[in-house]
Amino acid sequence: MALKAVQVENAKPNTEENRDYRVADGGGLYLLIRPNGSKLWRYDYRLDGVRRTLAIGEYDRLGDGKGLFTLAQAREEHQRAREAVARGEHPVSPAQRAAKAKAEADASAQGEADAAARTFGAVADQWLAAREVGNSPKTYARDARSVLYLNTGYRGAKGFAQVPVDQVETAHLSGLAEKFNKPTRIRVVSAARSIMAVAKRKGLIKHSPFSDVNFNEGLAKHRSTKRPAITDEARFGELLRQIDGYEGRSHNLTRYALKLLALTFVRPDKMAKAEWKHFDLDNARCWTIPFEELKMEWLRTEMGEAQEDFVVPLSRQAIELLRELQEITGKSKYLFPGCGDADVMSENTINYALHSLGYQSIHCAHGFRSSASTILNRQRTDEGRRRFETALVEIQQDRLDASTRAIYDRDDLMPERIELMQFWADKIDELRDGKTKPRRRLGAVA
Repeated sequence: MALKAVQVENAKPNTEENRDYRVADGGGLYLLIRPNGSKLWRYDYRLDGVRRTLAIGEYDRLGDGKGLFTLAQAREEHQRAREAVARGEHPVSPAQRAAKAKAEADASAQGEADAAARTFGAVADQWLAAREVGNSPKTYARDARSVLYLNTGYRGAKGFAQVPVDQVETAHLSGLAEKFNKPTRIRVVSAARSIMAVAKRKGLIKHSPFSDVNFNEGLAKHRSTKRPAITDEARFGELLRQIDGYEGRSHNLTRYALKLLALTFVRPDKMAKAEWKHFDLDNARCWTIPFEELKMEWLRTEMGEAQEDFVVPLSRQAIELLRELQEITGKSKYLFPGCGDADVMSENTINYALHSLGYQSIHCAHGFRSSASTILNRQRTDEGRRRFETALVEIQQDRLDASTRAIYDRDDLMPERIELMQFWADKIDELRDGKTKPRRRLGAVA
């Protein structure tokens, strides 16, 4: 006779005899009641002449417990088991089914995790994490930007973060590379090649599709925009006199910036961010710009250049100017602290000053580099030869030119550079005072 729910609920343990007993529901399904009060659903069946028992699970009146079964649920499992036996199969318990489902889910999740770890984006993240160690925040930020472009794309070109690394093709990077100017393209392609090198080292690929491809071939060359600069000595002398008369705010720091820029002809952003701790006014008499602050520091590293700081020898005039400035901002971190929320003076501040002096589109902050380079390269000895080799001027301007650097190998030519910088400071005094001499041409007779 089939059980009723109330019978199952009211069944009491046999505590007097301390033994199990059964209450049958029919068809081999029964409720096993133990002395401790637990109620267990069981199904006895016979297969291949052998009697066996299937543990369905524990009784649950409400049916809301994990792994617990009401009378109706037990009957559903019983029916499933009977059908399996009819097919000549051993029935599977709910616990076994749950374990199998979990194992399959875990295997699927692991498979997805393994697949995700083999994507280009996953390998790129590993490479980027390694690059963070031992590199400056500026270098890491550039690497992170490169990875961002490779992963997500740029200007309509798609990234390929989700592509399995062994399915990455030349076309994935080629379409992206076309969107960049040459300097950015060099950086991004270099990052992509390094990422694929990691994949190769890990055995995820046998050959990188990027290794033998020139991603600059057939693309327009990068064209540098010429900045306005005065290269005529007489006009440059007039500019220097105008700077001397410039009246700015906040201790006239802008005038100091203009004068120091003229004397050192460094890149304006390097001067604006200059810190007092990098200046030695007493002994070495120089300004040391840390390697990580140099232009295209990332490319220098990729090219295998020595990660050396750049030294700017300071002339007598520069030392004198800096000592004056030290009285004003010496207690600050920077030579030229900014106003408001800005940490430092911006290059625009210097350009605005030049605009106010009437030099808009005629001379800019960066133009001092062109002025110094052109005027210094025009200088001749009494015999008509160049006073300074062009490559020496280039080195003092810290131009990223492999051929120039190859001329001098690792020699920093510091004595020659000290002479160059003092000559330039004296030349500035000469031009400011209007004592410009006729320019001697190459090959002229003394």
